Amino acid sequence: MSRYPTFEAFYEKELAFTLFELEAERKKLARTSITGWLLVAAAVIVFIIGVPGSATWPGFVALALLVAGLIAFVIYASSKSQFVAAFKEKIVRKVISYINPSFQYSPKLCINRDDYYSSGLYLTKWDYYNGDDYVEGQLNKTYFCFSELHTQYRQQSGKTSYNVTIFKGLFFIGDFNKHFRGRTYVWSRSNPQLNFITKYFSSFAANLEKVNLESSAFERSFIVYSNDQVESRYLLTPAFMERMMRLKQMMGDGISFSFINSNIFVAIPIDGKLFEPNIYSPNDYHQAGDYYNTVHIVIDIINELKLNDRLWSKE
Repeated sequence: MSRYPTFEAFYEKELAFTLFELEAERKKLARTSITGWLLVAAAVIVFIIGVPGSATWPGFVALALLVAGLIAFVIYASSKSQFVAAFKEKIVRKVISYINPSFQYSPKLCINRDDYYSSGLYLTKWDYYNGDDYVEGQLNKTYFCFSELHTQYRQQSGKTSYNVTIFKGLFFIGDFNKHFRGRTYVWSRSNPQLNFITKYFSSFAANLEKVNLESSAFERSFIVYSNDQVESRYLLTPAFMERMMRLKQMMGDGISFSFINSNIFVAIPIDGKLFEPNIYSPNDYHQAGDYYNTVHIVIDIINELKLNDRLWSKE
């Protein structure tokens, strides 16, 4: 139990002064970045307005400005990585510890690739797999882990290629409160890959079947596949489906679930970086509150789905 009665009291005693100390470095970073962009913009302007053939100086000036701008970007990139690492150690780690001192935070790690693959939630093969801000712990009887995750594949179009996002957001794995052996997948009907999934299932796993449930409200929001119709209904009780619906209202339409090896996997699409400091504006109480709320997403999952209610022989 924290010795601070509220997050505001914790912020004032543990974070406010540290953020004040970090503010000078943040401003320096912002100036370096803006300087780099201004130098590059100046190089482009000088190159454009220079009169071809009249003199060579515009080209030299443009090149000098461009090189100076690139140097500024190199300095910015190096300094930013150091600033972000220090920020996460001094601010984010404290916020997570305030929520629960037993939670383990590893800012450079992410959900294991094998676990992401085992979840079966995203069937597209990735070319790029990135993530950070890994947290694991136990809340009452439920072991869990989560991290930010970003998976992409490379798309070729003629002579050009570009990256396409498969998933970007928060990826959660928790110990489920019932034993089961099968595989059950629950996708939001608004999931952008849903058409791909329905077409791909015949080759993905021949023994998976679409599950029709008694709740018409649930089926309007989700589509369910499983290799065990009986077990899927054992998992998706009317009460549990109501909780999943409430969680969707809290987290957004793109949320997806899978139930595999007595674990529950939850993927929540989220834009932006979850635990990154803002370089271009002050990091204050509201920013720290965002980190607090991000961790509470996971606590909300555990509490809303009642994963701590150990059922039958599950301990």
